[in-house]
Amino acid sequence: PSSSPDGGEKGKEMKNYKYIADLFRYPTNGSLEKVRQVSGVLLQRDVLFHSQFIPFEEFYAEKSITELEEHYIRTFDVQATCHLDIGYIIFGDDAKRGRFLYHVKVQQEKIGNDCGTDLADFLPNILTLLSKTTDEVLVEELSVSILLPALKQMVQKLENDNNMYKIPVVIRIFLLEADFSNSEFEAAKIGTV
Repeated sequence: PSSSPDGGEKGKEMKNYKYIADLFRYPTNGSLEKVRQVSGVLLQRDVLFHSQFIPFEEFYAEKSITELEEHYIRTFDVQATCHLDIGYIIFGDDAKRGRFLYHVKVQQEKIGNDCGTDLADFLPNILTLLSKTTDEVLVEELSVSILLPALKQMVQKLENDNNMYKIPVVIRIFLLEADFSNSEFEAAKIGTV
């Protein structure tokens, strides 16, 4: 049995989502430290996840900030390999995305998450929402129905490009599947929701 996000093991795991959220933000001089924080969290959680993460950590340690910025831009911004707007991945430009964005924005406001210039469904904002909300049903439904299928779609695109960001996406999938292995929610089918 899991406890609420305010305490217990399940809550502790949800709180760690905020560290992973930072991996998908534009690189800064402090990004390597955040990558190392995630490495530490993964080491405590699962040695296998940690060992799979090491190449990403090494990549961050070996590259200059300019190289990291260029890799991020190629991956997520200019002629993006994949998108970080989760609603766009699931719904495309359909009106359903607008409704999804509205509901996610309401939830972001409830927890006081300032999404800045990014949309409420931007992956780091979604992961921050999951780490801060106390609504267990929202966390489970959003994770299983929307986030998991979107991340799996991202992996396919990153795999085709042999991109380093595939590593944290795959680990995020493994963690979500472990956290919600008994969920009764169903994953959305991309483009058919």
